[in-house]
Amino acid sequence: MQKLQLYIGGERIDLFKDEQVSFNQSIQNIKDPAKIFTEFTQTFNVPASKGNNKIFKHYYNYNITDGFDARKKVDGSIELNNISFKQGYIKLNGVDLKVNKAYSYRITFFGETVSLKDLISDDKLGKLSQLIDYNLTYNSTNIKAKLQSGTDIITPLITSGASDANEDINNYSRLYYNSLNSATADGNLYWTQGSGTNTNGVLWSDLKYAIKIRRIIEAIENEYVGIEFTDDFFTSTNSVYENLYMWLHRKKGNVQQASQILEFPTLVNGFGLPQQFTTMLNGSSLEVYSSCNPYNSSVPCPNTSLPSIQQELQLTTTSSVGYTVVINRNGSVWATIPNLIGTQSLDEGDMGVMDEASYTVTIITTQNITFSNIEWTLSGFFSGSGWSETYQTGSFTATADFEFIIQQQIPDIKIIDFLTGLFRMFNLTAFYVSDPEDTDFGKIKVQKLDDFYAAGTSYDISEYVDTNTSKVNIALPYKEINFRYNGTGTLLAKQYQQLQGKPWGAEQFTGDNTVGNNFDAPNPKYDVVLPFEHMQMERLVDANPSSQNQTTIQYGFFVDDNLEAYFGDALLFYPILQTSTTYPISFLDDIGTNPIVHSKLTSYYIPSNSVSINPSVSAKNINFYLETNEYTLDSLFNETLFYENYLTYIQDIFNSKRRIIKLTAYLPLKIIYKLNMNDKLIINNQNFTINTIKTNLITGKSSIELLNDL
Repeated sequence: MQKLQLYIGGERIDLFKDEQVSFNQSIQNIKDPAKIFTEFTQTFNVPASKGNNKIFKHYYNYNITDGFDARKKVDGSIELNNISFKQGYIKLNGVDLKVNKAYSYRITFFGETVSLKDLISDDKLGKLSQLIDYNLTYNSTNIKAKLQSGTDIITPLITSGASDANEDINNYSRLYYNSLNSATADGNLYWTQGSGTNTNGVLWSDLKYAIKIRRIIEAIENEYVGIEFTDDFFTSTNSVYENLYMWLHRKKGNVQQASQILEFPTLVNGFGLPQQFTTMLNGSSLEVYSSCNPYNSSVPCPNTSLPSIQQELQLTTTSSVGYTVVINRNGSVWATIPNLIGTQSLDEGDMGVMDEASYTVTIITTQNITFSNIEWTLSGFFSGSGWSETYQTGSFTATADFEFIIQQQIPDIKIIDFLTGLFRMFNLTAFYVSDPEDTDFGKIKVQKLDDFYAAGTSYDISEYVDTNTSKVNIALPYKEINFRYNGTGTLLAKQYQQLQGKPWGAEQFTGDNTVGNNFDAPNPKYDVVLPFEHMQMERLVDANPSSQNQTTIQYGFFVDDNLEAYFGDALLFYPILQTSTTYPISFLDDIGTNPIVHSKLTSYYIPSNSVSINPSVSAKNINFYLETNEYTLDSLFNETLFYENYLTYIQDIFNSKRRIIKLTAYLPLKIIYKLNMNDKLIINNQNFTINTIKTNLITGKSSIELLNDL
């Protein structure tokens, strides 16, 4: 029998003498292969003792002011025989009363990895304040420069359909190549100097920037205290990750709203350093908290005062130019205050009362405006005392340039959905490293499933197994497993589905020559769906009848099957820098001048679903199915997402020799302490993989689901 100690916020909780605490663990349950790892105990009860009543602040009494906040998990830990076992979080579920008196508290202990969802909540990518570092002006000069070279921000040859939607502009979005004729005002990329009046090419305003996925991951780590990923998968040497980009597409069509009067947004920054009750990240994002400022470790929690906060935004200027103030909350528009002139003071009546979130200020103007100062003033009460904090920019100029604010242009997707999509894409596992002796202690370890299992060790539990009863069951849970993207609504992807009867890039596994097929299973199918858009690209062929050669140009046409600008999901792709003097492209810098300004580009980024356009360099790609490569028109890019990340695991699931063994074992403390979910268990000289394990931490009795090694 073990002696269990449970702590919440560093205070020890009293336990019932006969309370049984079970600990459930699963890393990649065969019944739910896309789930990401977490661990937790089942709900259990602790007595409403004097000590516990103090910890939970007599939660049963709802008349108490500043009582225990059961809406949020709090830090917790478990010790076995006074030795640290697990770090995590405890959630209070409720109180049981007997004869109108508190008898017990119902609580649940969660493992560390679950904090990922708790910390991020429903925040979207637009909340990530570090993305301000990559803001740049949206104009033809920068679009052209980033189309030819870039690292963190590039311009891929993906047209948005913006010019097609503008009745005053010819159809420049549909690109093609015809060396016979360059006299048409459209998307013909063929370059010729001519007399300087050529009007063909890709229009700069049809293009948008893209950001490296690595920079989004870094921004997540920067935004949330307690989130730091290991570099097992997230490393610069991993080409499928390092070379991956996201297209910065928040709205269909143009980046800028259609308007007869050009308006230009400028994000206000330079607000100064973080303070005690609130925080300012990257000089632009005001962070307000309801319970604890995680960036202020010098003051114990709680140290904030919501919901009693009062706020004022003061903008001081002598300019007579009109402007609009837009306040974004977590990356989405929260308040818009238009038609402002001169010095203004905005408060709760203009923007609403702040809650726990991140707030940024954008000024929209038609001309340059200089403010002598822009100031946030925040105040409230905490523990009976008043507090006040201010953030000032000093002199600040809102310019008549269109600032491409990444937070406002990045796809409107939840951070947790983005991460989950990446994890499912590459079949990654994620868990908190709790061993203080591990060099990655305190980090979230992210690695491919195969690498995770390869790092495990083995324990022989033959002598601890209860041989009186056990079960051997069929392991096959589904008749088929489908892998696809949620978004396949662009023109070519839609046409592919109509012709092929399946979504572009999707794979369906019902068996193969290795394991057989046409199985009967208790569940019809399981879907692994990525929350991203997946485009079919188009390599251009010279339409000149005397040539008809393949060019070095490939592009993405982001319109629907009605040839209208398309919204879609977040698009991921690999940019390939092409350098060609044989097939330079015509770039339209400005079509509002006479003559029209156009440039000859011999270098340009083409979008690709494969890491390389040469399979001998890399055959890795982000299709699940072995599709014909759009550039090479062959099937040599065989390192698909399914083949690289899922095939071995799924074949094991469908293998006729695969079994789920259910048994009971009484594990000793020396194994309970060290056992990880990637470890092998040995029983009578046979190796088994752990599917799930439920351990009574008091008795050591463990109900284990094992998969036999093949």
